[in-house]
Amino acid sequence: MRFVFYGLVGVVALVLGAGAFLYMALPTDFVRTEIADIVSQRTGRTLTVEGGVSISLYPDVTVDLGNVTLSPPPGMKGEAFLSVRTLSLKVPFWPLLRQKLVVERFTLDHPVVAFRTDKSGRRSWDFAPAEMASASAPAVPLRGGQADAAKANGLATALPPAATGATRPRVDALAGLQLGDVRITAGTFHFTDDRDGTDETLTDVSMQASLPSLQGTIKTSGAFTWSGVPIMVKAEVAPAEGLLTGAPVGVNAALQSAKADGAFKGRYGVSQAALLAGKLDLKTASVRDLLAWLRRPLPRGPGFGAGSLSADISLGPKGALKATNATASADGWTAKGAFGIDPGAAKPMLAADLTIDRLDLNAYLPAAGAAAKTSADATTSKATPDKGKDGSKPELDLASTADPSGWSTAPIDLSALRLADADVTLTLGALQFQAIKVGRSVAVASLKDGTLRTRFKELALYDGKGTGTVVLDAKPAVPKIETSFALKSVQVQPLLQDAAGIGRMSGRGNVSFGFSGAGKNQRDIVKTLNGTGKIEVADGAVAGYDVPAILKNLQGGNLGGLKDDPAAKTPFSALTASATTTNGVLASDDLTLVSPALRMTGAGKVFLPSRLLDYTVKPAILAEADATDATASSGAALAIPVHITGPWAKPNLALDLGEIAKNPTAAVNAVKQALAKVKGSDKVGEAVTKLANSKEGKALGDLLGGLLGKKPAGDGATGIGLQADPVQ
Repeated sequence: MRFVFYGLVGVVALVLGAGAFLYMALPTDFVRTEIADIVSQRTGRTLTVEGGVSISLYPDVTVDLGNVTLSPPPGMKGEAFLSVRTLSLKVPFWPLLRQKLVVERFTLDHPVVAFRTDKSGRRSWDFAPAEMASASAPAVPLRGGQADAAKANGLATALPPAATGATRPRVDALAGLQLGDVRITAGTFHFTDDRDGTDETLTDVSMQASLPSLQGTIKTSGAFTWSGVPIMVKAEVAPAEGLLTGAPVGVNAALQSAKADGAFKGRYGVSQAALLAGKLDLKTASVRDLLAWLRRPLPRGPGFGAGSLSADISLGPKGALKATNATASADGWTAKGAFGIDPGAAKPMLAADLTIDRLDLNAYLPAAGAAAKTSADATTSKATPDKGKDGSKPELDLASTADPSGWSTAPIDLSALRLADADVTLTLGALQFQAIKVGRSVAVASLKDGTLRTRFKELALYDGKGTGTVVLDAKPAVPKIETSFALKSVQVQPLLQDAAGIGRMSGRGNVSFGFSGAGKNQRDIVKTLNGTGKIEVADGAVAGYDVPAILKNLQGGNLGGLKDDPAAKTPFSALTASATTTNGVLASDDLTLVSPALRMTGAGKVFLPSRLLDYTVKPAILAEADATDATASSGAALAIPVHITGPWAKPNLALDLGEIAKNPTAAVNAVKQALAKVKGSDKVGEAVTKLANSKEGKALGDLLGGLLGKKPAGDGATGIGLQADPVQ
């Protein structure tokens, strides 16, 4: 019996030894076959192991597989879901006996993963069988740990519950899962969506993760490269089982890159109306570079430098973004409010209601192009046109005028208006466009199919108020612009100075205008301007000349006061004028200036593209009896027309005696009434006698020439030219 016993023990020992050998070192071909069969039965996918196989079951379960390939879900075409050079796994043996899966080490070396969504919405990373993946079931509360996880991630309320049905048993089977050191090295992730053609790739993926339990927080850190830029990331997600069930999870993430630094704290849920919801903070050294990197480039130009954004955001499954409590800054301005971006089927739609402290549009305008220079000879010849054969003044030839200086020839690129649609309300604390300064204003803008319509519901500018509209149409090959403004009680001098560089007129008044034009640069737009305008100014002055003093000096035979003097002024109680602009030429024939001792009318043209004047004003100093009567007619006054020509920054003045010669009888009466008592009356009397008994034009020329201390002009000469000094 003893020998039998020992014999049986020996047989058992042999069997156990053989079993232990098989248990500790399984044949590699057998392992390949068994693993492939298990994967196929559980997922319907094909697993191929073409490299080496090493498996040990004690004291730790270790698996090392080489050149592993896993197919996409059944029926989904395309590349393999996973291909990896080396897969390494280490799981302690004894915890498995207690139904706890503790992954001490899991490494994927050089993995290539294809995250693909087909046209039906099926995802390549869904490992549930087809019938399970499509099943739906009601939601039930998560097991313990959800509230604590939500609190740890800074969420105000508990997360919605996880799904049950087919998902719950799979999660329960991993209830004891712990991840110690999970690593991905030198990975490549492809993301494709057949529904919209999305195709993105992450390269140089290096990640590390750890997880104490499915109900706890999974922590990850690592780096990857996207679109040529390395990105460092850190993230915490809790509870981790939400990533398996599809229930929302708390997310605390941050990234750093050469293009931008960002942080997000909120929640994520693939099955929720809001895919992402929480607080976003973003900073970039260049908004322009960031958008170009994100493949949303802006048109070439200045501006859009360093910027930041802080907002409560909500991102929908289809990419719709909503932001509230937003604060954004760039290029010196800060905006607060709310906005939303809907990618849409054809083009994005932007909706916003923002308050901006100050906005300088000059930061976004192209630099002024090199303007053509006008030669001095050309300017002089156009500034003082010769008389025609009939003695009349020919109009300036706008077409033959040399290229003007001052208007920018830099291209204006409005192509950005065709990239999206928008409905925006802006409240601006201050706005500047070129030299024009605007105070608090409220603007409502609508962008549709390349046409931007902006309505200024409220404008505070130059101590006055106003309303207006601006329409930019980028649809045609040559962009169009339309403007219409009504300004009330504004300070005219700074307005005209900033708008047109003409600061000679002061006073408070009403200004209204409406213009339209087309062009690819500022100069071309000015050339095509058409529209009307009107100005009414009260209690002001025209700087540069003291017209009453000039006329009084003329009456006394003195030439003083004819020089342009920035300190000299012609005060007035009222000034009105209207104008019509046709193809860049502004025409006005109803200028009226009224003051106690002076009446002045004016008519002529302003050539906007060349910045040239061809204008005649008729100042008339009233007789002493009329000076105290604001309603007195200027018919009893001496009116000497002054022809103003040349560049508006340096105009030329000439006394237009030809106009007086057309009606010498009226001139005689005016001279008698206005000059009878002035110094040198005997000379006046002699001149009047000559005027009555000789050719009227020549006599009148002799008269005024004598008054001015000039020799009589030759035959046909009817003007005395006065060159003004440039405006300082």
